[in-house]
Amino acid sequence: MLEIYFYLKDFVDLRQKCKIDLSLIPSNKLADECDQILQHHNDDTSIFLGYLDPGWMLDSKDEGRIRRVIRKFKCYLICLHPQSLPFSWKNEISLAHTKFIVNEHART
Repeated sequence: MLEIYFYLKDFVDLRQKCKIDLSLIPSNKLADECDQILQHHNDDTSIFLGYLDPGWMLDSKDEGRIRRVIRKFKCYLICLHPQSLPFSWKNEISLAHTKFIVNEHART
């Protein structure tokens, strides 16, 4: 499950909410860390991925490896460019936070 914020949010709140903080890991090593988490942690672990625009910061192989973590654990992510999210990640979104009302007539 992926809970995503489409605006800059203070990292401290999300770091405290999660058991694992990956926000300080460079994007080129993020997939390796996710593989290690898959092998060594239980399903009740929550993960903060930090600020990430996957389409521009990761290659497609790394996106697939990280997607396995998103499917198994509750993950939090800050992303300012929703168009950079791969479609496979969009299917895993459980909750999306926006700062402004995009469509005031939409039902929630």
